[in-house]
Amino acid sequence: MEHAEGIVIREHRRHYYVAAGSRVVDCAVSSKLRKQLQYPEAAPGSRRKRVQAVRRTRVVDPVAIGDRVRIDTGEGNTGLIREILPRRNKISRRASGSSRREQILAANVDQLIPVFSVAEPPPDWSMLDRMLAVAEWCEIPAAICFNKLDLPCPTAFETTASIYEDIGYPVVFTSIISDRGEEAFLDLLRNRISLFMGPSGVGKSSLLNWLQPGLELRTSEVSETTGEGRHTTTHTELVELEAGGMVGDLPGMREFHLWEIDTEEIPGLFPEFRDLSGHCRFRDCAHVGEPGCIVRDAVDREDVSRRRYESYLQLRRNP
Repeated sequence: MEHAEGIVIREHRRHYYVAAGSRVVDCAVSSKLRKQLQYPEAAPGSRRKRVQAVRRTRVVDPVAIGDRVRIDTGEGNTGLIREILPRRNKISRRASGSSRREQILAANVDQLIPVFSVAEPPPDWSMLDRMLAVAEWCEIPAAICFNKLDLPCPTAFETTASIYEDIGYPVVFTSIISDRGEEAFLDLLRNRISLFMGPSGVGKSSLLNWLQPGLELRTSEVSETTGEGRHTTTHTELVELEAGGMVGDLPGMREFHLWEIDTEEIPGLFPEFRDLSGHCRFRDCAHVGEPGCIVRDAVDREDVSRRRYESYLQLRRNP
C-alpha cells in the first residue's frame, strides 16, 4: 500500500476520484471521516484521549470536490481517503428537505459563478441573491453568468441584470449559439478554480462543452410542460480547461438554503447595505420596520433595489 496526496475532482455514488500526480484514483472514504468522536474532559496535563462517544457528523458528505486529501492506494488504481487537509474555504448549503445537516458543495475555490438563463427557464432572482449571499458569507469572490442571450429577453431583464453590475459584481452575457461572450468568460475562468451553480436547464454543462470542445457532457432541453430544466448532471466534477483553470460542475438546484448564518449577519451579506447600515438611528437596526432606517429610506429613493431588499427580507424570514 502506498500513500499519496491529491485533489478530489469527481464524486459519484460515494466514489471519489482523486487526481494524484499523473493518475486518477477511485477512492472510498475512511469510516472515521464519517464519524465525530467525543472525548471527556481530561485532567490538566494529561495527554491521553479516551473516546467517550461516537456520533455521525452533521454533514451529508464529509468530502467535496476541490478537497485536498491524503489517500492510501491499493491494487487496481483504487484507494482510501484517510485525511482531508485543511480547507482555505468551502461552499455549503442546508441539505434539502427537512434535514438539518450541512451539504458541502465544494472546497478551496477561487470564485463562485451563479449561472442563470435569460429565458427558458427565466431567472430565479431570489435564488441568485441567496447564492451571492453565501459567497459574501464565505468571503469568496462572485461573478454572474447570464446565458442563452440568443433567446428573446423579457422587457425587464436588462434593468434587473444591471442592478448586479451597479453593486459591483462582474457579469458576463453568453450564448453558445452566437458565441457571444466566449473570450470574456474564458478570461474570467483562466487560472482560477471556479464553481458553477444554478438551476437545471440554464446551460451549465452546455457552457462547459462550449468552452472546452470535446468534453461532451450530457445536456438536455427545458421541459415544455413545467418550464423547468431537467437534471442531466448527476454527479459533481471539477473540469480542467485547456485555457487554464478548473470549473466545478454541480447538478441543478431547485432550492438553496443558507447554512448556519445568524439573522444578525444577513445585512452584511448585501454589499449595497454596508455603507448605510451604520447610519441608522438604532445601532442594531434590522432594516425591517424601525424608524430612522437609512436602508429603507434608500429603497424608497430607489438608491437600493426594492427587489434586492425583498430578497433580504425573505432571507431573514427563511434563511
